[in-house]
Amino acid sequence: MIRNAVVEDLSKLGSLFHAIGTHQEPVHTSFSKALMEELTNAVSTEIQHNGWFSEASVRSALLGISRWLTPEKLTIFTQGYPFYHFQKNLSLILAGNLPLVGFHDVMCGLLMGCKLQIKMSSDDRRLLPIIQKALCELRPEYQEIILLNPAKLQGHDAVIGTGTDTSLIHFSSFFKEVPHLLRGNRTSLAVLDGTESEATLYALGQDIFQYFGRGCRSVTHLLIPEDYSLDAFFQAILPFQEIQKNKKYGNNYEYHRAVFMLSQQSLLDNGFVLLHENDSLHAPLAMVNYHRYSDKAAIVQYIDLHRDRIQCVIGKDFLPFGSAQQPEIDDFADNINTLAWLSKVLN
Repeated sequence: MIRNAVVEDLSKLGSLFHAIGTHQEPVHTSFSKALMEELTNAVSTEIQHNGWFSEASVRSALLGISRWLTPEKLTIFTQGYPFYHFQKNLSLILAGNLPLVGFHDVMCGLLMGCKLQIKMSSDDRRLLPIIQKALCELRPEYQEIILLNPAKLQGHDAVIGTGTDTSLIHFSSFFKEVPHLLRGNRTSLAVLDGTESEATLYALGQDIFQYFGRGCRSVTHLLIPEDYSLDAFFQAILPFQEIQKNKKYGNNYEYHRAVFMLSQQSLLDNGFVLLHENDSLHAPLAMVNYHRYSDKAAIVQYIDLHRDRIQCVIGKDFLPFGSAQQPEIDDFADNINTLAWLSKVLN
């Protein structure tokens, strides 16, 4: 199989993802009706297996991935990189905090012509097998190219793993003799200057609340001017109050609210999200930390201090508000180009 075949197959998959992500009836004739029904059913029932994976979240994830999977984008994305004709073995250890959060690594491995051994997270183990089945309907070879949840990862030429900081220590030791790319716990922040419109602050709400704030691209920290009032922010994000109806999110909100009340720590509370004045980059679920800056130099200093823990920065001089959860195909996790890394370690 050549790379053009992989590009063609992923593009067909992208059409299917786009249809399901936009609530349209899948019409692509390359896939069987049974396959399309299986994927559609999995999307609507994922929340029964993982309370964080609402139907809206899964459809949003599929729609976001579909934007990468066009012949033009995939061709430009891989230009200049080698293709290994499935003579190299790549092991992937996937996270499960978001629906199909590891698909980008799967896509990169296939586009580089690697055989894949994939350890799926127990939190996200139903969607990828259906996707493999879809690819096998296009070409049976994918049954041999993609191995899901083997008893043991072995015989690999490289490993890419994502997990908690604790698990990465274990991975680093276990795979010390093999080229490995390990990704830890990152988050994102937003910089406000006080000139934001209501629409802009609503877009910031999307950056905070989409996927319940569980992704590395979720904004968990706000940098605000010293004299900034958060009233306009609270008003603009009111449309997101439905998020508390998710049982898992609601439980986190109530738990952290109770903990901070018992410890008599100061909080701002609008009934569905807690704001804590704290310079810590990471915040618990259902909470956003914020701190005030005096000048632009203070912004730069904070970002530089936490650069190794920041996935993206949202703000007027950074990424646009509302774009945090819409990564482009070349927005790599931990800002490390996966294709370039594979080219380096597999040659």
